[in-house]
Amino acid sequence: MGWCPSVTPAKYNTIQHVDFVNPSQTPSGGSNVEKFESNNVLFSDNTSVFTFFCVISVNLVLALGRNLDYAVLIPILVITYSLLHFLVIKMFLASISIDKNGVYLKSFEIRDVVLNYKDIKSVKTFKLNKPSIALKAIGLMILVAFLAHSVISGEWKLIVSIAPLLPWYLLVKQKQDREKYDLDIQLYIESKKKKWYELSPYYSVITDQMTASGIQAAIGHYTGAK
Repeated sequence: MGWCPSVTPAKYNTIQHVDFVNPSQTPSGGSNVEKFESNNVLFSDNTSVFTFFCVISVNLVLALGRNLDYAVLIPILVITYSLLHFLVIKMFLASISIDKNGVYLKSFEIRDVVLNYKDIKSVKTFKLNKPSIALKAIGLMILVAFLAHSVISGEWKLIVSIAPLLPWYLLVKQKQDREKYDLDIQLYIESKKKKWYELSPYYSVITDQMTASGIQAAIGHYTGAK
């Protein structure tokens, strides 16, 4: 989808890397940054959570849909699409704010996270390569081809299960285009402390160039960037 950018490092061009030393919550004297906040962000971890649930849900529907009565299938579909819609809403509630007390990531992995400055090791930014129109078209063509095959085969339960994906995707894409803009920068906040259940010490933020620069400046202001 257009709001699920790939995070393969090979697809990025490095823009800037800022390391922090002697972290402190006392602002440095060379900047007048007091507070920074922005809603024009998405979190890559939210995309991963959504993709996981989406893949699991679609596979369950494809595996069980043929053998279920409509009386059972319809409620399951309502619950499944309601859960996915809830995850999308949480994704679009994402925001970041920075003040003297720390970095606040709202709706990160469906929860709020606070990063202390003493735990921040570095901030890196990369230029994102947006998915091409051709790639998006191929994805839609695969979905349409699957639905067409199901119609020919008379698999009406599968059609009822999968058909809502197309208009739902278009609505989500329209919502993203209306609320978010120029999401072409991937920003990584590296933590010195990786929890045991975390796969990576990085907190990934997808945003625009101006917001990424503001995040770097604000964090650098409170930590002391070399």
